[in-house]
Amino acid sequence: MKNKKLYNYLPNLIISLFLAFLFLALSLLFAADNIFFEPTTYTNSMHKIKIEDTAFEEIQTYCEQQYAYTGVEADTLKKSINKTDVSNAIYSYVEDTFSYILGKKSELPEFKADFTLLEKNISDDYTKWAEKEGIKYTQELENIKQKTIKNVEQAIESDLDVMLLSHINKPNGISTKLKDLLVLARKIRIALIATAVIFIGVTAAVNRKHICGLLYWVGTSLFCSSMLILVPCAILKGTKYYDGLAIHNDTVYNALTRSMYGLTDSLIKLSTVTLVVAVLFMALFALIINLTKFKKKEKC
Repeated sequence: MKNKKLYNYLPNLIISLFLAFLFLALSLLFAADNIFFEPTTYTNSMHKIKIEDTAFEEIQTYCEQQYAYTGVEADTLKKSINKTDVSNAIYSYVEDTFSYILGKKSELPEFKADFTLLEKNISDDYTKWAEKEGIKYTQELENIKQKTIKNVEQAIESDLDVMLLSHINKPNGISTKLKDLLVLARKIRIALIATAVIFIGVTAAVNRKHICGLLYWVGTSLFCSSMLILVPCAILKGTKYYDGLAIHNDTVYNALTRSMYGLTDSLIKLSTVTLVVAVLFMALFALIINLTKFKKKEKC
């Protein structure tokens, strides 16, 4: 009996290759909205290693070192910053940045760190110092104080920017370009879905005499597209590739590497789901073929 499992092999193979790349593109475009630029991909990863604790410790160390440069007591700075404010500032900046890229927010994100208490405590420290030394509080001293406040705030903001997002959050910067690109990607995704439907329809037409072949070839396409994501991600994770990133700041290093591993894990989950669907399609095809053979044997 002639084997009909792979009916019209060559046209099916060509179509399935096109479908595989279409599914790959659709997977990546889906990941752009739901993984790459999804804030929780990064915040959840950073929560696991308590990045706010590392950042808080760095700020405390900075406060202890500033007396030699500014004359401001370490305790004056330390009592102005608490761990809750540090945590809120870190995570809100990450969330606002990616929400902006996703189009959920219209304005470029800014740090939400509240420096009101810091400014008050530094001002009080300067005033007390001037009174203690019997120095008249002049405009020159006020300028020095304002410069000190500005430098301290910038240093603290730098420690809070654990993913270096301030480098992309500039007018007409990378985040704005990514936002525009994502809008275009969503339009492309619609076109790719329509194209994939057409190719599946063509596959169905090619296999019209043996329609169950559609399951096999679509399953094959899904299998190939999932492996094109799964294998590189598994290699990146298995070799601990991100551990070799040359970043000297421990907080930034921990935040970025953990986030990249979180991103990789999410892609592995996505491709695994696609792989399972592919296997189910091919298993269903095999089941139908075997049932058909069994029925033919019974008739004989």
